[in-house]
Amino acid sequence: MNGSLWCRLFLRFVRAFRAFHTFRSFLFLWIGSFFASLADSAYYVVLAWFVLRLSHSAADLGTTLLLASLPRLVFMAMGGVIIDRFNPKIILLVSLLLRAGILLGVSQLAGMGSFTMILLYIVAFLFGVIDAFYWPTQNAMVPFVVEPVELGRANAMIQTSQQFSVVVGPLSAGLLLRMPHFSVIFMVIASLYIMSFAVIAMVRLISSRSFEPKKDEGMKGLWVNLVEGIRYVFRIRVLLFLMLASMLINLFFMGPANIGLPSFVQDHGWSGTIYGDFESALGLGAVLGGIFVGLFNGLRGHFRWLALAASGIGMGLCATSLVHQWFLGIVFMGVSGIAISVTDIPIITYVQTIVDQAMLGRVMSLLSLMSVGLTPLSYALSALVLNAHLLQPAQLMFVGGMIVTIFCAALIFQRDFRLMEQHPRWKQQIKSAEPSL
Repeated sequence: MNGSLWCRLFLRFVRAFRAFHTFRSFLFLWIGSFFASLADSAYYVVLAWFVLRLSHSAADLGTTLLLASLPRLVFMAMGGVIIDRFNPKIILLVSLLLRAGILLGVSQLAGMGSFTMILLYIVAFLFGVIDAFYWPTQNAMVPFVVEPVELGRANAMIQTSQQFSVVVGPLSAGLLLRMPHFSVIFMVIASLYIMSFAVIAMVRLISSRSFEPKKDEGMKGLWVNLVEGIRYVFRIRVLLFLMLASMLINLFFMGPANIGLPSFVQDHGWSGTIYGDFESALGLGAVLGGIFVGLFNGLRGHFRWLALAASGIGMGLCATSLVHQWFLGIVFMGVSGIAISVTDIPIITYVQTIVDQAMLGRVMSLLSLMSVGLTPLSYALSALVLNAHLLQPAQLMFVGGMIVTIFCAALIFQRDFRLMEQHPRWKQQIKSAEPSL
């Protein structure tokens, strides 16, 4: 009896010790990810202002932002193959170090006054390439630092901090732009990447799922591995539907919300400050949605509501397009922001749980491509529609929001979607959360 008691106490001590080290690693990943997200948000604001100060050309600004976005479309899917072949922690560290090094170089050139638009184009392109590897890797790394049953809360914390950085980043950039020299500004942003590098370097992967780099596969190259990842998604129908939903939300929400909304605000005679409030409401709504999801453990056991939550993304945009009072539009954009987090975080957690570890990098990269990488295409399509006068800004927002609403609501009629929580691996993680003593 006494021996049994000591055995139980010892087992509890071992579990507590392991839980402490797991939490510590996740804490390092969370803090490091926040620094990187904050640096990214500030960088893109500073970059836009730097281009205008350097060339005074809106066309140059558009070219720079295009070069920063296109690599995601081209390299993001291929980045998943790299993630599956190498330690994700190493990929994160290398990407952070490269971005810090690039910005330190930019700082030196800006200080000497020898910066040209050609160099700036190269910098924007390189950052876009690095982003194509960094963001899918960060999402793919979370299962390596927390237990599966904690993925919901872990993803909620990371995604919420990212959304918070989207709100705080531009504010920080505004403070930095008060400095007289861009060389100092770029050095400060580079220091954020260095801080992120230092913190993430202390992350330790869970030993039971630590990554083992793959050896050379002979005839199987990058393209073959990528095709394997695509076929894997097609074999699991619920993954395919989640990918399609992410693609449609990206194409029909991001463009109308970011291209149509500024013109919509102008058409109503509202100020630029009001437009900033619209964008802030979207970000703050996403933060609130992330907190809500975290409090309820990633909505585990309540995925039947995801279709309704996803349709709320489009409904908020539709409602915004119909308002004539700006404060109502701000409320509705906040609703869209909440719906984005309530949809995205459970989906990321679900994919991380049910996908084979050997395929996780490729699947997460494909999901990132669908949900983020196609944004330049969405921008281009929205701009084309407005420039050709096919739709007015309010009509563009309404049509885009309605497409998102109808498709996402229709998911509830898809059997694989309704039964997604019956997946064996998902149910197994629920059982493993139950106490065994």
